[in-house]
Amino acid sequence: MTARTRAPSERTSVLIPRRTGARSRHNHPMTKIETAAERVVAAARARGGRGMVLIAVDGMGGSGKSTLAAAAARLGDAVVVHGDDFYRPMDADERAALTPAQGYDRYFDWQRLRDEVLTPLATGHDAYYRRYDWPSGSLVTDEVRTVVCAGIVLVEGVYSARPELADHYDLVVYVDTPPDESMRRLRARGDDHGPLDWEARWRLAEEHYLNTTRPRERADLVVPGH
Repeated sequence: MTARTRAPSERTSVLIPRRTGARSRHNHPMTKIETAAERVVAAARARGGRGMVLIAVDGMGGSGKSTLAAAAARLGDAVVVHGDDFYRPMDADERAALTPAQGYDRYFDWQRLRDEVLTPLATGHDAYYRRYDWPSGSLVTDEVRTVVCAGIVLVEGVYSARPELADHYDLVVYVDTPPDESMRRLRARGDDHGPLDWEARWRLAEEHYLNTTRPRERADLVVPGH
């Protein structure tokens, strides 16, 4: 695979900032997420021999991946790449007709994540990508996001550690949360991107992924998200 080495010149490039100013942990009891984030950052630093560490943060929808990644970013001065930025533009009827196996393969454009982010970073180059815009259902056209190949980079999202991508990472983290709690969180925040059967279709695709590729068992680190 050939890594991209520069952003397209016709677009505005947006640098994703690293997090600074980690909150002091001496004035309040640490939460489970903060404790898990410390474990992730410690494991990342232990594997930082090449100058940067690429981490997958996987788990069911609503498991707490984004929360964990944000906490780890604050502690480790890291950058977070969101899997939701790689949702695949697709006709609504075509999306609705996908089987669970097809949904696992096509809901997210894992090939674009691989080619635009993971391969460049894993081969020592900066990464450039366009994000998916949920309101319009298409990729943004007026900016290119830049991820510098340095420090800790966390890629958080369902399917982020799928077998086709796993070898690109230095560390795979699985956020383990009971399915009922994950679903409660999704319903509470209104994640129903599409028709009323979205919940069932999405969950079936996730379950197909979990049952066939077993990301929890393949992970280097399993942390609680609840």
